[in-house]
Amino acid sequence: MAYRLTHGALASLITAGVAAGLGGCGIADFDIEQPVQPQTIQGSGLPAPLAAIFPLPLNLDLESKIKAKDTGPIDGVTLSSLTLHITSSGGDWSFVTHIDVSVSSTKSGTQLPKVKIASVASPGAVQTMNFDVEHGVNLKPYIDEGSQVDSTASGTQPTRDVSFDGIVILDHSPTMVGGNYAQTAYGFAYMKALLNRANAEAKG
Repeated sequence: MAYRLTHGALASLITAGVAAGLGGCGIADFDIEQPVQPQTIQGSGLPAPLAAIFPLPLNLDLESKIKAKDTGPIDGVTLSSLTLHITSSGGDWSFVTHIDVSVSSTKSGTQLPKVKIASVASPGAVQTMNFDVEHGVNLKPYIDEGSQVDSTASGTQPTRDVSFDGIVILDHSPTMVGGNYAQTAYGFAYMKALLNRANAEAKG
Protein backbone atom coordinates (compact mmCIF):
# COMPACT_ATOMS: atom_id res chain seq x y z
CA MET A 1 0.00 0.00 0.00
CA ALA A 2 1.35 3.44 -0.93
CA TYR A 3 1.12 6.32 1.52
CA ARG A 4 1.12 10.00 0.61
CA LEU A 5 1.89 12.81 3.02
CA THR A 6 -0.62 15.63 3.17
CA HIS A 7 0.70 19.09 2.37
CA GLY A 8 0.48 20.09 6.03
CA ALA A 9 2.42 17.04 7.17
CA LEU A 10 5.07 17.56 4.49
CA ALA A 11 5.45 21.24 5.39
CA SER A 12 5.78 20.38 9.08
CA LEU A 13 8.41 17.75 8.30
CA ILE A 14 10.45 20.15 6.19
CA THR A 15 10.15 22.93 8.76
CA ALA A 16 11.36 20.55 11.46
CA GLY A 17 14.26 19.60 9.21
CA VAL A 18 15.21 23.25 8.82
CA ALA A 19 15.15 23.79 12.58
CA ALA A 20 17.25 20.68 13.19
CA GLY A 21 19.73 21.76 10.51
CA LEU A 22 20.17 25.17 12.06
CA GLY A 23 20.86 23.73 15.49
CA GLY A 24 22.88 20.64 14.55
CA CYS A 25 25.43 19.37 12.12
CA GLY A 26 26.18 20.76 8.70
CA ILE A 27 24.85 19.05 5.61
CA ALA A 28 28.34 17.79 4.64
CA ASP A 29 29.29 16.50 8.10
CA PHE A 30 30.11 12.82 8.52
CA ASP A 31 30.62 10.48 11.46
CA ILE A 32 33.53 8.12 12.04
CA GLU A 33 33.32 5.25 14.52
CA GLN A 34 36.34 4.24 16.52
CA PRO A 35 36.41 1.16 18.79
CA VAL A 36 37.45 1.40 22.42
CA GLN A 37 40.01 -1.36 22.85
CA PRO A 38 39.08 -4.13 25.34
CA GLN A 39 39.97 -3.31 28.94
CA THR A 40 39.69 -5.11 32.29
CA ILE A 41 39.08 -3.60 35.71
CA GLN A 42 40.53 -5.81 38.42
CA GLY A 43 38.06 -7.04 41.01
CA SER A 44 38.55 -7.23 44.76
CA GLY A 45 37.07 -9.51 47.37
CA LEU A 46 37.29 -6.68 49.90
CA PRO A 47 35.48 -3.32 49.75
CA ALA A 48 37.82 -0.78 48.17
CA PRO A 49 37.51 2.52 46.27
CA LEU A 50 37.63 2.41 42.50
CA ALA A 51 40.98 3.50 41.06
CA ALA A 52 40.91 7.22 40.28
CA ILE A 53 42.40 6.67 36.81
CA PHE A 54 39.81 4.86 34.69
CA PRO A 55 41.21 2.81 31.76
CA LEU A 56 39.79 4.44 28.62
CA PRO A 57 42.22 4.44 25.67
CA LEU A 58 40.73 6.70 23.01
CA ASN A 59 42.53 7.51 19.76
CA LEU A 60 41.15 10.73 18.29
CA ASP A 61 43.58 10.95 15.36
CA LEU A 62 41.66 9.30 12.51
CA GLU A 63 43.59 10.82 9.60
CA SER A 64 43.51 7.66 7.46
CA LYS A 65 39.75 7.27 7.86
CA ILE A 66 39.20 10.96 7.08
CA LYS A 67 41.25 10.65 3.88
CA ALA A 68 39.09 7.71 2.84
CA LYS A 69 36.07 10.03 2.87
CA ASP A 70 37.79 12.28 0.29
CA THR A 71 36.19 15.45 1.68
CA GLY A 72 39.32 17.62 1.81
CA PRO A 73 40.38 19.67 4.85
CA ILE A 74 38.45 19.39 8.13
CA ASP A 75 37.34 22.46 10.11
CA GLY A 76 36.00 20.75 13.21
CA VAL A 77 35.82 17.45 15.07
CA THR A 78 33.34 16.94 17.89
CA LEU A 79 32.44 13.98 20.07
CA SER A 80 29.01 12.64 19.12
CA SER A 81 28.74 9.70 21.49
CA LEU A 82 30.72 7.46 23.80
CA THR A 83 29.41 4.06 24.85
CA LEU A 84 31.04 1.33 26.93
CA HIS A 85 29.72 -2.24 27.02
CA ILE A 86 30.61 -4.95 29.52
CA THR A 87 31.75 -8.15 27.84
CA SER A 88 32.35 -10.33 30.91
CA SER A 89 29.50 -12.55 32.03
CA GLY A 90 27.30 -11.29 34.85
CA GLY A 91 28.98 -7.90 35.20
CA ASP A 92 27.34 -4.48 35.32
CA TRP A 93 28.28 -0.82 35.89
CA SER A 94 26.72 -0.45 39.36
CA PHE A 95 30.18 -0.07 40.93
CA VAL A 96 30.67 3.28 39.12
CA THR A 97 29.63 6.52 40.82
CA HIS A 98 31.06 9.04 38.37
CA ILE A 99 33.45 9.22 35.40
CA ASP A 100 34.82 12.36 33.73
CA VAL A 101 36.57 12.21 30.35
CA SER A 102 38.87 15.07 29.31
CA VAL A 103 41.15 15.95 26.41
CA SER A 104 44.41 17.88 26.53
CA SER A 105 47.25 18.72 24.17
CA THR A 106 50.60 16.95 24.36
CA LYS A 107 52.45 19.89 22.75
CA SER A 108 54.97 21.63 24.97
CA GLY A 109 53.89 25.20 25.78
CA THR A 110 50.41 24.73 24.31
CA GLN A 111 47.77 27.41 24.88
CA LEU A 112 44.97 24.83 24.75
CA PRO A 113 43.35 24.14 28.13
CA LYS A 114 42.42 20.70 29.35
CA VAL A 115 38.67 20.40 28.79
CA LYS A 116 35.98 17.90 29.75
CA ILE A 117 34.35 16.18 26.77
CA ALA A 118 32.07 13.59 28.41
CA SER A 119 30.84 12.29 31.75
CA VAL A 120 28.53 9.75 33.32
CA ALA A 121 27.00 9.55 36.80
CA SER A 122 25.61 6.49 38.60
CA PRO A 123 24.77 4.37 35.53
CA GLY A 124 23.33 1.61 37.71
CA ALA A 125 23.09 -2.14 37.11
CA VAL A 126 23.35 -1.97 33.32
CA GLN A 127 25.78 -3.58 30.91
CA THR A 128 25.86 -0.65 28.45
CA MET A 129 26.97 2.74 29.77
CA ASN A 130 26.19 5.82 27.68
CA PHE A 131 28.12 9.00 28.45
CA ASP A 132 26.71 12.53 28.43
CA VAL A 133 28.69 14.44 25.81
CA GLU A 134 29.87 18.04 26.20
CA HIS A 135 28.63 19.32 22.84
CA GLY A 136 30.45 22.15 21.09
CA VAL A 137 34.00 21.21 22.11
CA ASN A 138 36.11 21.31 18.94
CA LEU A 139 38.72 18.55 19.18
CA LYS A 140 40.49 19.53 15.95
CA PRO A 141 43.08 21.86 17.59
CA TYR A 142 43.95 19.12 20.09
CA ILE A 143 44.30 16.51 17.35
CA ASP A 144 46.55 18.87 15.37
CA GLU A 145 48.89 19.32 18.35
CA GLY A 146 48.68 15.71 19.51
CA SER A 147 45.79 14.84 21.79
CA GLN A 148 45.68 12.93 25.04
CA VAL A 149 42.44 11.63 26.54
CA ASP A 150 42.27 11.12 30.30
CA SER A 151 39.46 9.75 32.43
CA THR A 152 38.97 9.95 36.19
CA ALA A 153 36.49 7.88 38.15
CA SER A 154 34.93 7.41 41.55
CA GLY A 155 33.06 4.43 42.90
CA THR A 156 33.72 1.04 44.46
CA GLN A 157 36.04 -1.60 43.06
CA PRO A 158 33.96 -4.48 41.63
CA THR A 159 33.95 -7.78 43.53
CA ARG A 160 35.27 -9.59 40.44
CA ASP A 161 37.07 -8.67 37.24
CA VAL A 162 34.99 -6.66 34.76
CA SER A 163 35.95 -6.58 31.09
CA PHE A 164 34.56 -4.08 28.62
CA ASP A 165 34.94 -2.49 25.21
CA GLY A 166 33.09 0.32 23.50
CA ILE A 167 32.49 2.66 20.61
CA VAL A 168 33.27 6.35 20.21
CA ILE A 169 31.64 8.32 17.38
CA LEU A 170 33.27 11.55 16.17
CA ASP A 171 31.51 14.08 13.95
CA HIS A 172 33.72 15.73 11.31
CA SER A 173 32.95 19.03 9.59
CA PRO A 174 34.73 19.55 6.24
CA THR A 175 35.97 23.00 5.31
CA MET A 176 33.54 24.87 3.02
CA VAL A 177 33.94 28.12 1.12
CA GLY A 178 32.05 30.82 2.99
CA GLY A 179 33.19 30.07 6.53
CA ASN A 180 31.85 28.00 9.40
CA TYR A 181 28.19 28.73 8.67
CA ALA A 182 28.24 27.79 4.97
CA GLN A 183 26.95 24.26 5.61
CA THR A 184 24.05 25.50 7.72
CA ALA A 185 23.15 28.16 5.16
CA TYR A 186 23.23 25.63 2.34
CA GLY A 187 21.04 23.21 4.29
CA PHE A 188 18.57 25.98 5.15
CA ALA A 189 18.31 27.06 1.50
CA TYR A 190 17.77 23.48 0.36
CA MET A 191 15.00 22.81 2.88
CA LYS A 192 13.38 26.16 2.11
CA ALA A 193 13.32 25.25 -1.59
CA LEU A 194 11.55 21.98 -0.72
CA LEU A 195 8.99 23.88 1.35
CA ASN A 196 8.36 26.35 -1.49
CA ARG A 197 7.80 23.44 -3.87
CA ALA A 198 5.35 21.82 -1.46
CA ASN A 199 3.42 25.08 -1.23
CA ALA A 200 3.36 25.44 -5.01
CA GLU A 201 2.05 21.89 -5.50
CA ALA A 202 -0.67 22.46 -2.90
CA LYS A 203 -1.93 25.46 -4.86
CA GLY A 204 -2.25 23.30 -7.97
